[in-house]
Amino acid sequence: MARVTEKLLAALGAMLALSAFGIASAQEVALATDSPESKFLVDAIRGDLAEVKLGELAQQRGESEGVREYGKMLAEDHSKAGKMAADLAKDMKVTPPTQPTSEQLQKYAALERLSGAEFDREFAAAMVKDHQEDIAKYEKQANGGDSKVAKLAEETVPTLEHHLAAAQSLQSGGNASHDHTPN
Repeated sequence: MARVTEKLLAALGAMLALSAFGIASAQEVALATDSPESKFLVDAIRGDLAEVKLGELAQQRGESEGVREYGKMLAEDHSKAGKMAADLAKDMKVTPPTQPTSEQLQKYAALERLSGAEFDREFAAAMVKDHQEDIAKYEKQANGGDSKVAKLAEETVPTLEHHLAAAQSLQSGGNASHDHTPN
């Protein structure tokens, strides 16, 4: 019995140590046993948190008015989407994350070092790539059944598509249009 307790305490200590150093949170460790819907929600919330931060950065660093407007739209829309996803996560007894992933934070840090036209160009390219990937994930989840998570994913796709079109416009030298109604 003492060996089992000892092993359990060692495992808990390792998880706490990893969490304290930012290597992995207890929630990330626990995700391995969560449902695919829970994992999708956690990933979606992390994505929304990252997009809000990137939108705020674009408002500060964007050289063109289009990039600054896009940043405002991004921050507003992903704040709303993040709140909806977090509310659903809580209803499902899933603890919503409060930070983007380390990879998302690295992308932010890389963009944060840029300014002027270089920032605008790299930001637009990153937004095109991110929103293409997000649309694929959300469509897959939306087609995965008739759950509340699938419905949330389905309702979010049009906003993501609008963000993609606006990012593509920015990438080709156009302006980001903010005239839409996000779900």
